[in-house]
Amino acid sequence: MNRISSLLRRFGITASALIFGTLMAIPLSASAVRANTDSKESPFCTNLATVTSKVNTAMTTLTGKVTTARQQQDQKIADDRAAEDKEIQANRQKWDADRQANFTKLEAKANTDTEKTAVTTYETAIKSAVSTRRSAFDSARVSFRSGVDSAIASRRSTVDGQISSFESSVSSAISTAQSSCTTTPTTTRTAFVSSLKTARQTFQAERKDDTKVGDTVKQLAQTRDAAFKTADTAFTTTASAARTALKTAFGSSASSVQ
Repeated sequence: MNRISSLLRRFGITASALIFGTLMAIPLSASAVRANTDSKESPFCTNLATVTSKVNTAMTTLTGKVTTARQQQDQKIADDRAAEDKEIQANRQKWDADRQANFTKLEAKANTDTEKTAVTTYETAIKSAVSTRRSAFDSARVSFRSGVDSAIASRRSTVDGQISSFESSVSSAISTAQSSCTTTPTTTRTAFVSSLKTARQTFQAERKDDTKVGDTVKQLAQTRDAAFKTADTAFTTTASAARTALKTAFGSSASSVQ
């Protein structure tokens, strides 16, 4: 979980930096061509095609970088999960081997039919408890990962909508500027830059109100960990009861199965 949470935090910072960096550059691109408001012809309108190209390039760069960042995030999460699953599998195999070795030792200590039956019953109870706990852990882990995936998808959908709205505002500003250049060229640049500034501020305000994925992941992790704890408690209770029954069956020889 820590690896994933850290990744999500880094992605959030990266995405914001890409977006805001691009947005900050757009008004500067427009203002790079100053208008001469005392002239009948506006240099801004003359160079509007160049300004428009710079704005469109900035937007294309933005969406491209966001797409790349998402692909990198997906790959990192997939790699972390694969590594976690591999570690879990290796540990389980080791625990299974150690458990079987202990079972073999117990079987060697059973001399009477009662003791042998008790050992068999004990082994069955422990194996069942282990299986139940593992299933609970796996289920909790699947739910956690599914929740993380849903949170990321929801966040991306929200951001996509925000970017789309921003792009529409920019496109509208460009269309208005193109039209204004034929009627009121001397005031077109000011209106254009103002429109871009408003679009950027609106986008930034929406981003500030976004639900942070990290907060959702933290809640999901708490739910998962609570499920782990419940499964551990149930296992301990079952194992303890099975151990007590085993020792009772061995009677005076109970110390040999400590």
